[in-house]
Amino acid sequence: MTSSIRDTTQRLQIGFWGARGSISTPGRLTEKYGGNTPCVSVRLNDTHIVFDAGTGIRNLGLELARDYADRSEELSVHLFLSHTHWDHIQGIPFFEPAYMQGAKVTIYGSSAKHGFFEEILRGQMGYEYFPVTMSDLPSELRIRELEGETLALGDLVVSWEEQIYHPGGSLRYRVQGPGSDVVYASDIELNKCFVPDPDIQRAGEQKRYLDFIHDADLLIADGQYTAEEYPAVEGYGHTTIELLTEIAYQAQVKRLAVFHHDPKHPDRLLDALWQEYRAKYATLTPPMGVFWAREGQIIPV
Repeated sequence: MTSSIRDTTQRLQIGFWGARGSISTPGRLTEKYGGNTPCVSVRLNDTHIVFDAGTGIRNLGLELARDYADRSEELSVHLFLSHTHWDHIQGIPFFEPAYMQGAKVTIYGSSAKHGFFEEILRGQMGYEYFPVTMSDLPSELRIRELEGETLALGDLVVSWEEQIYHPGGSLRYRVQGPGSDVVYASDIELNKCFVPDPDIQRAGEQKRYLDFIHDADLLIADGQYTAEEYPAVEGYGHTTIELLTEIAYQAQVKRLAVFHHDPKHPDRLLDALWQEYRAKYATLTPPMGVFWAREGQIIPV
């Protein structure tokens, strides 16, 4: 999936606007890593890609609105949803570009919803839940179910695959840029897939996942639980940190951002986990960079 000719003069700018899973958790115990639910931006010049629309998308929207307030160019945002669980869509009604005249906002999601994808999104902005409907928004807003395997957006190419090890399903995405590749693969229970002596289906799913993330410059992936916590939450659709890091290293990922933090994990615990796994994978040959995604981070890739 990686281009054979890589222009390293341009670098993708990755922004973490929400890295918490399941429910927003504001407060003093989560100030460092943040309490907003999932939202990640990928920017190259004026191409804006966003993954998921949790509560973190509100701050991203305010930033984009300020950036384009005095510019003649029209803002265009491509919002890719992994799935439609609340923590991944609840920020859409508060996304400022959707209220900007002339802005173009396209929301993409799985065709596995069989025509109900748009209905789900419009439903959360019904009058029973919110005072403004999607039809009232002044932006040029479109909702699309993804077809085919890739989509070219400026100098970026986005590819995707379905993930079956999550209740209701989800999508993983890979962005191929002129100088690097970034994978966003949240909300998948790899512990259900990567089992000893897998059957034919699981063996195939293992290969598909490893192929998709292989050699990524940055993998942003779900590591919500520790191995000790997992027996009590098996079947919830999320992965243990231990297994995620092992698989990422096996797939020759260069940097791993552990994402979708458990609401019950305070900053001090995330700090301790980061120190442990950073040291472990920094000493291997070759090394792999490991860090815990933190709200407010902007990193070049």
